[in-house]
Amino acid sequence: MNKIIYTFFAVCLLSTSCDDGDLHPEETGGTEGLKVSMEVSFSGLEAWPSAYQIVLAAYGNDSGNPLMSKQIPAPKSEDETVSLDLNGLHEDAKTIGISILAKGRKLIYNFYTYDISNGTDDVTLPVSKIDIASYDRIQHQVFDNYCAACHGAGDKAAAGLYLTEGKSFTNLVNAKSTLSTSKKRVEPGMPSYSFLIDILTGDIVNYNHTDVLPQDELVTLIKTWIRDGAKE
Repeated sequence: MNKIIYTFFAVCLLSTSCDDGDLHPEETGGTEGLKVSMEVSFSGLEAWPSAYQIVLAAYGNDSGNPLMSKQIPAPKSEDETVSLDLNGLHEDAKTIGISILAKGRKLIYNFYTYDISNGTDDVTLPVSKIDIASYDRIQHQVFDNYCAACHGAGDKAAAGLYLTEGKSFTNLVNAKSTLSTSKKRVEPGMPSYSFLIDILTGDIVNYNHTDVLPQDELVTLIKTWIRDGAKE
């Protein structure tokens, strides 16, 4: 009798220790359901996230949480093409995304979205290259979440700098800073000559900005965007 009880508790312990609550629903691997394929290369690899996952994902009515997903491995170079399949597509899937997901399956950002709501055949996504360090990603993942509250979302913009969508680009790129006489806010191609980077990495203005962003890799994301030309 004691042997049976010990076995029961051992099985329970093993099953609970393997589930950390952060796993994404993976592809079914079965033969039923459609298959979505991607053959994509990536630029701006220095900004590849480590705190999150980049995935190929299927979404239903809730576009903020995937029905199923598969992690995309980080390529070794920008010349490498990553080929990946999502098999046994969920019957409720309406869109496919190349996305950044946080723990708990929360959608952080969509690099690319493709509508499959009326499809009946297997699909190869019609996208060949994605910029990991895009301005659009910075706007939605960084400025909207951590900066806009003080820079334009309210009644005024601190230091006259608007970081809200539709205004941030012209307020940053090649724009004079009200706090620096020698540097522009963003100097395309030159992170070290961009006052935005100075503010995010050093306590040099009245309000310390060095801890505004929760991960250092978000500063790396902005640096990579600037280095690659600070394109809109």
